[in-house]
This record gives sequence, C-alpha cells and structure tokens, in this order.
Amino acid sequence: MLRYERVIFLILLQFIVLVSCSKNKEYRMYTENTIELFDTVHIIKGYAKNEKEFKDIYNIYNYEMRRLDKLYSGYENFDGINNLKTINDNAGIKPIVVDKDLLDLLEISIKWNKEINSAVNIAFGPVISEWEKQVVPDSKKLKELSKCTNIDNIVIDKSAGTVFLKEKCMKLNVGAIAKGYAVELVARKMEKQGITSVVISAGGNIKVVGNRKVAKKDKEIRDLRSCKSNFCIGLMPPVYNNIELDSNNPYKKYKEIAKLSVKDMSVVTTGDYQRYFIENGRVYNHVIDVNTLNPSKNFTSVTIITKDSGIADFLSTTLFLLSEEEGKKIIEKLSRDKKIIVDVIWLYKNGKVVITDNLKNGENYVLYAGQ
Repeated sequence: MLRYERVIFLILLQFIVLVSCSKNKEYRMYTENTIELFDTVHIIKGYAKNEKEFKDIYNIYNYEMRRLDKLYSGYENFDGINNLKTINDNAGIKPIVVDKDLLDLLEISIKWNKEINSAVNIAFGPVISEWEKQVVPDSKKLKELSKCTNIDNIVIDKSAGTVFLKEKCMKLNVGAIAKGYAVELVARKMEKQGITSVVISAGGNIKVVGNRKVAKKDKEIRDLRSCKSNFCIGLMPPVYNNIELDSNNPYKKYKEIAKLSVKDMSVVTTGDYQRYFIENGRVYNHVIDVNTLNPSKNFTSVTIITKDSGIADFLSTTLFLLSEEEGKKIIEKLSRDKKIIVDVIWLYKNGKVVITDNLKNGENYVLYAGQ
C-alpha cells in the first residue's frame, strides 16, 4: 500500500510575551497565522505598540507572499500572470515575458548552481514530477527524463524580460529555493519600512528580522543568556507521521534538538520526514539526487543558519544531497571567497549530530541531542 505523509512544522518558535519595566514596555508581542502559501502554513510573530500596528505588518507579509506564491507556482495558472507554469507550458515554443521577481529568482538559481554546487538544478523538473506521482518510477524512464534537465538550456533575456526553455520536454522546479527566496524579499521590504522586530515561520524556513523590543527577565532565561535580547529558536526533533518509522527515530526522545539565539538571521531545514511516501516497506523522501535520480539517503535533516533566507534554502537542500565533508568544503569556500558565514547542523539517521565551529555552545546555541 502506498502512503504519502507530510509534516508542515519543523521548527518551534519559542517566545514569551513580556511587558517588563524596560524602556520598551509599551511594546507587546502579537501573532498572526496565514493559510497555506508555498505549500505550508506561515506564522508571523513580532512586537508592535498595538494590534493595528501589528496587523499592518502582517498585511505587508501576507500580500507579498501571496503575490510571490502565484508567481513562483509551477502547478497552477492564474489569470493575468505569467508564472513558472506559463514558462513550462511554453517550453520549446516561445519565450515568455515574466515579472522581474521571477526573472531574478531563476537567474540567481542558475548562478548558485554554477558557482556553489550543481546538486540543486531548477531544470530538474521532469524527474521531480515523476517522483511526485508517489510511485517509484521506472529507472529507464528516469534516465530518459534526465536528458531534459540541462540547466544551460534555460535562456534568460534580461533586456526583454523573457525566459525560454529550449526543449519542449523541459520543466522548471524551484521548490528548493523559492520559499526561502520569497521570505527574504518580503523581509527586506519590511526592513525598508522600518519594521525591526519580527520573526517569520514558513514551515522549515525561519527568518528573524532584528531582535526583541522587550527583553526577557532573568528568571525566564533557561540556557542562553543571549536570549535576553535576541529571539531564540527551538529546533524541534524530526517527527514521522508513521508509527513504525517513528518508533526507530533516535531523536524522538528529545523535546528539542537545539536552541539557537539569533538576530537578523535565517534558520532553514531540509529533512527526510517533511514529505515522503512508502512503497513495499521502503521510504522515499522528496529530495532527489541529480546523479542517482533517486531520493537522497545521507541524513535525517540538514539545518542552515545564515543571514539570507534564499541562499539558506538553496544550501539546506544542497548539503542534504552531499556528504558532510563536501558540505563543509562548500561553506568554507563561501566564507573565504564571498564572505558569507554559514553554520550547519547535520542530523544523521543513527542519532549522530554534527555542528560547525562558528556556533559557540552556551553563547549562541545549546545542543540537547546527540550528547
């Protein structure tokens, strides 16, 4: 029997609404949820002087994310919008004029594929679509489809504002990048409008804008002193919506895997428990290796901590597909060549936890699992 399971929430945002005796006591924390966008539920938490002020913050996020969700969709057409599906529908036929935000997403995706690592390929849509049928595909068919995944056959004309796929069999899929990239776009817009104390939770994508307007009281700080002024993010243990799978889950005994103290940062996780199906007793996750054409088996999850949510999304999938050693080489190169600081938490299937050196235990994180 074939089953498909999906877990929306990967990370718990741990906040306490405080009205302290600080100079910012006029601020309170508010929360708003939005319906599914980018195939997940979004939670916005932030400080504001009153409910109306926070509602205005939420409305900015909600409007922009809905716009980008339609623009980046490869599954549905919308009246008056040339989106990713419009490009795919016209593969091998004609160039399509698209919005700058879509053009920029495709351009940066190609750039990262060329400059960082080719494990994430937005032209890999034909193979991904076959796996999305939730049945193990025929290997010969996958090999045939892989011939239609050459990223160099994506033609972007910036002056004309068009995108063209050279082969009719091509299909773009931006699932490894789009949500994080969209969150980053909206967060930057918020910052330009003076919004400085908000946390965005978009499933496995967390974006922190600024820090707390109201400091925590000392008695409310359990492990990290920096949580007094920073937002603290609790990295939740993987959960499989399958009793047999979860019974062998080495992380289920932990309330949290780790706690992170962050300011103006992104925390993005890719895991094998987010989307998967079971066929003939075997589990197949949603992250497909461009070399084997099959789901990756390296890790339970990979979490990226860095400033930009878009590159964090790209890297979480990339490093999930690569070995730990290959992943470390990538983040070392990013630090050396591009001055981009990236930290990583790898969760192995046997319960082993590996964390990169820039995270300082007791300063900006506390690890509970794998000890």
